[in-house]
Amino acid sequence: LEEETDEETLSKRGVRVITGLGKYFRQMDKNRNGFLSRAALKEALKVFHLEMPEGDFESLWLILDDSKNDKVDYGEFTHAIFGEMNEYRKTFVRKAYMKLDFNKTGSVPMVDVRKCYCAKKHPLVLAGKTAEEEIKSSFLEALGDSCSNPSEVSYSEFEDYYEGLSFGIVGDDDFVNILRNSWGI
Repeated sequence: LEEETDEETLSKRGVRVITGLGKYFRQMDKNRNGFLSRAALKEALKVFHLEMPEGDFESLWLILDDSKNDKVDYGEFTHAIFGEMNEYRKTFVRKAYMKLDFNKTGSVPMVDVRKCYCAKKHPLVLAGKTAEEEIKSSFLEALGDSCSNPSEVSYSEFEDYYEGLSFGIVGDDDFVNILRNSWGI
């Protein structure tokens, strides 16, 4: 096996950290209101090895809890830390998900994701370094790991996955081509 470049490693870690945080936050959010308490945020940072000195945490909390209601919106938190995927990219993520969720249920069975995902044009497949099925399995595993129910994916989980992937891809065209090639959009 060929060694990964630092960029590939960072890109993969970005996907796993962002999707992992999203999944963790959704599990912690018992009220399903999209907010986390100070203690829950601190615990999440610890779980994902993103600890910081107490003073830095307090500064972060003051910035994130801008309404001073002692809770933070976890979507805003992840965007503040990792940045946000631009609207152009989000448009293609939505197109891909809409292709999967043709019944507009808001949730897609993983078996349908497997049927629709195409790895034929993946650079490692084209270079003859990796089998198409290996890329597909790797993608499905990463996506499944980020879902609260591993047998289906919601739009927010799908977007979280691509948000993490987006983090490691500079060019919009490169990102969009990944979606086009993978989903035939």
